[in-house]
Amino acid sequence: MRTPFTLFGRNKGFTLVEMAIVLVIVGFLISAFLVPLAAQKDLKDYSETRRLLEVYKEALMGYALTNRHLPCPDITNDGVEDFNVGTGDCSVAEGNLPWATLSLPDTDAWEQTFIYRVTPTFSDRNPLFNLSTTGALRICNQAACTSPRLTDAAIAIIVSRGKNRGVCSTLPSLPACADERANDNIDNDFVSHEPTARTTLNPNGEYDDIVVWLSGNVLMNRMVAAGQLP
Repeated sequence: MRTPFTLFGRNKGFTLVEMAIVLVIVGFLISAFLVPLAAQKDLKDYSETRRLLEVYKEALMGYALTNRHLPCPDITNDGVEDFNVGTGDCSVAEGNLPWATLSLPDTDAWEQTFIYRVTPTFSDRNPLFNLSTTGALRICNQAACTSPRLTDAAIAIIVSRGKNRGVCSTLPSLPACADERANDNIDNDFVSHEPTARTTLNPNGEYDDIVVWLSGNVLMNRMVAAGQLP
């Protein structure tokens, strides 16, 4: 009698070699499918965070138009700006973005709060800023902050720490991550540029922060147009 043909051959299963080949092929197929999906998600997250940062920038201008000053940073992690009620001065110049005060979402696409720094003369309640008040925040192309810079007079800055959530790799060698560290070292200098990977071609290492800033000229033009400044 003729031996019936089965799914796995003539009464035989896959050999170990055949199973290994099948698993390798399946692995390649899964990888080819997942990598584009991961890249698409990264693009979506960056796009959504950039959009949200622009919304926050508009919200800062709206707050200033209503209150004649910018909000203070949040340092108690409740989303509400923190300031001295007696003097009207901010408790600090840098902290978390006061999302509750601005009635907006509290985190970026990676569920991290935003860094927010403001020039004190633009957030103080007494005295209020005027047309001669200038910003003091610098946006640089790299941590050394040499010329040319993107601006020397921003009045407020918002930073998303990006996909790595501010925990960048120190590869290939120290002092890599200098550009990211410039954005969380609590001073007036910040770095903004396109993302870079941790390779020897990038002396300051990995960088994926997203930075937006508020121009004093843009804010004052809005306030003059609204009759809030002479």
